[in-house]
Amino acid sequence: MKFKVKTIWRVKRFDRLDQEANKRRCDIAILIMFLCLVTFCARLWHLQVVQGEHFREQSERNRIRSVRLQPPRGKILDRTGRLLAGVKPCFNVCLIKEDVRDMEALLAKLSPLLGETEAEIRTRLGSGHKRPKYIPIVIKRGAEWETLSRIESRLFSLPGVFIEVTPARKYPYGSIAPHLLGYLGEISREDIQKKRYKGARSGDLVGKCGIEKRFENDLAGIKGHRRLEVDAGGRLVRVIDEKPPVPGKDLYLSIDLDLQQASEKAIKEYVGALVALDPRTGRILALVSSPAFDLDAFARGIDNEEWQRLNDPVTRPLQNKALQGRYAPGSTFKIVMAAAALQECIINKNMSLNCKGRFRLGRSVFRCWKWSGHGQVNLYKALVESCDIYFYQVGLKLGIEKIAKYAKAFGLGSKTGIDLSNESSGFIATPDWKLGRHQEPWQEGETLITSIGQGFTLVTPLQMACLTAAVANGGTLYSPVYLEKMTGPDDHIVASFESDPKNKLPISESNLMIIKRALLGAVNDEKGTGNKCKLPDVLVAGKTGTAQVIRQDRRRQDEDLDWEYRDHAWFVAYAPAERPELAVAVLCEHAGHGGSVAAPIARKIFKTWFQIQSPLPVLIPPKTAFNVNGVNDHV
Repeated sequence: MKFKVKTIWRVKRFDRLDQEANKRRCDIAILIMFLCLVTFCARLWHLQVVQGEHFREQSERNRIRSVRLQPPRGKILDRTGRLLAGVKPCFNVCLIKEDVRDMEALLAKLSPLLGETEAEIRTRLGSGHKRPKYIPIVIKRGAEWETLSRIESRLFSLPGVFIEVTPARKYPYGSIAPHLLGYLGEISREDIQKKRYKGARSGDLVGKCGIEKRFENDLAGIKGHRRLEVDAGGRLVRVIDEKPPVPGKDLYLSIDLDLQQASEKAIKEYVGALVALDPRTGRILALVSSPAFDLDAFARGIDNEEWQRLNDPVTRPLQNKALQGRYAPGSTFKIVMAAAALQECIINKNMSLNCKGRFRLGRSVFRCWKWSGHGQVNLYKALVESCDIYFYQVGLKLGIEKIAKYAKAFGLGSKTGIDLSNESSGFIATPDWKLGRHQEPWQEGETLITSIGQGFTLVTPLQMACLTAAVANGGTLYSPVYLEKMTGPDDHIVASFESDPKNKLPISESNLMIIKRALLGAVNDEKGTGNKCKLPDVLVAGKTGTAQVIRQDRRRQDEDLDWEYRDHAWFVAYAPAERPELAVAVLCEHAGHGGSVAAPIARKIFKTWFQIQSPLPVLIPPKTAFNVNGVNDHV
């Protein structure tokens, strides 16, 4: 009985222990299940609440795509409304990388269709900077019809590939004024990082220079968008909605197409620049930098060989030499010297100085271009025949400070104010500058060579055109403009552009008239250095210039020198002399003498202009009306 009781007690004890163990196990299991449920709920809450918006956007993006619609770029027209730069459709083959599961297989299919190697396509896909997802990459810009037809017929087997139609530039009259108009190029990583172009993103074409860059925001218009529903392979299912783009504004330039074409043709064989403007308003009528470049090449894409040619360090085709090229002005600077000397009463129109062909200063000898000398020379003869010895002596009497003062008053040494980037200011030297830069005092010999437009003095063709226009119009120096107006899509005028007077020349009307008479003689007198610009029915006034690139101790013909060591040829002029309506500056690099090279070019420009204007003939007075004092009753 006792054994039985013990056995029963032990069994009950073991049952009680098992129940407690089972209860602990159940509690642990419940706790684990509760923790799992809490973790699951927390994760679900995090995904749906915290990251819900992100995943909703990603899910929607897999189904709905927003495609930007490029607006037609604004047109650029000449002053009479003739189209210089318009728009045409450009077909691009694009790819969205995120829609491609097997890139290697896709590249193998695309290579024969595009006519390019897989490596070339892969380079375009990988060369772009970091971009947002689902942004198309242009793998073939400006595709031809044959390529488009091959791609279109196989789009279903090319996931992520589609054809994009964008506006591109067209040039009905060819590549007119390329340095002024500028060109388009794909936006760079730096441009995007610095937000230089509003609303632009990777792959967009933006203005890189000239007017295209300056008025990018106006010409580009406002982009639209189209929402599309696509399938898992990125193929179009349907169009959901669309917001059309707003076309860019149109620009009417002051450039005259006929005069621009004639100017480009006249200077085509030279490296240099030509600027023609209206001296009454400061409006630019023609602006040429030679050699030019083909704007269509930028529209279709430039290969490496073409790019190397455009970056030739000798001819510099991409440089706008009209406002970026810096050159010694040569004898055209004598206009400034004459004005300064007259105004400072250093000379008068009748005062004569002797030219024997050489001028001694200390142990140095400075020569005139005419080594036999000009004899007795007054101001009229000095400008007409461009006597160096005369201006050497005038320069010494003036001094470098006054020379620099008047040069700056004529707009040299500072920017003209034209609304384009990268304009050069040229350079006018002073004694303080030399002392600070070279730690050397100014020498009188440097004053002599400055007096004839050599030495440290540097100017741009645009500055010389503005200077000539100021002399022609009676003393008003304008900031040049190249725009007439800007119009919106409905042809209403958004903005008009006028030139502002920049300065008034510090020279009296009577002194200015003396200079103008001499400039008239420089073209129309028998001994005038610019008589190759003479016209039979229009009075032209001007001044030649020949700027040395290297010092020549002995006379040598330009033909005996290497091209880069030959003189620059200058000619500045205006016409008609009695009622000026066109001022011209011509610069031909390493071309020789201004009178033999640059003056005939200017003559073609004047002839073209007056044919365009079709004015009544202005007869040249008889040669007897000119005398050594420059007296001319017609001026």
